[in-house]
Amino acid sequence: MCDHHEESEDYLPGPESHPRGRAEAAIIYPVISRRARGLSLGINLFPDQKRCTYNCPYCEVRPFSNPDVRIAPGMVEASLRAFFSQDWPLYAGQFELKDISISGNGEPTLSPFLEEALDAASAVFHEMATADPGLDLVPIVLITNSSGFLRPEICKMLENFSQRARLEVWAKLDGGSPAMHRILSGSNFTYGRIVDAIADFAVRVPVKLQTMICRDSRNGRTLFDTENYLATLRIFERKRARITGVQLYTVARPPAEPWIAGLDDAELLTIARLVRAALPEKIGVECFGRTGYIE
Repeated sequence: MCDHHEESEDYLPGPESHPRGRAEAAIIYPVISRRARGLSLGINLFPDQKRCTYNCPYCEVRPFSNPDVRIAPGMVEASLRAFFSQDWPLYAGQFELKDISISGNGEPTLSPFLEEALDAASAVFHEMATADPGLDLVPIVLITNSSGFLRPEICKMLENFSQRARLEVWAKLDGGSPAMHRILSGSNFTYGRIVDAIADFAVRVPVKLQTMICRDSRNGRTLFDTENYLATLRIFERKRARITGVQLYTVARPPAEPWIAGLDDAELLTIARLVRAALPEKIGVECFGRTGYIE
């Protein structure tokens, strides 16, 4: 968090814990991230309460109320500047910043401050790059559950931003089939609509897919339809969607529902091999177990 001033990696939250703090630390928070493979700086657009279009049973964010930390105009940029002036010098000697990630306690495309947060991150990085050129190469990552792609104004805004900054879009696609997607999203968004929305957006802006694979501990069933997931990847290919990579990952932090369990590395790698075999070599498939990247 922003108020952690210890200079050891031991004091940074790891993959099993992504806590948010108070005041500025509720908006800007550094963590060691599995999927960033190192230090990621988070921007949390929902410091006051959880807000999402999905109700995923594996979600680690519980409903909460923190009304004293509502975001106001200018607050994201101020918090970013405070972090880089006060805390970043303590991290810079030990860590390479892998990305700045817009995610936090909900679905970021729901926030009226999303565009402001993107612009703030771009502006602060551009200014700091005069002293530290490496920061100009750090991507801004939007982690989304993909429901925002159903809104044309969100798609257009992200397309415009991608043309002037280093934006990476990590789009959720869980389950692989309508039935599995319904279980894992806990929503009324149909799998077909989400697939079409990702495909249409990815024709214009490159997308990396992020897919949670977990297990129902009550019956041992793996909540993933491999055959239909591979068929979905072929749909993206036919539609010329620009899929740059696939991230397969499992549960790392305590989930919302106690019946959700993570997969072990061997099971995850078996699925990853099938996905790799179905994709062109240029599309990388990354696999993340409970504690980090696995080969």
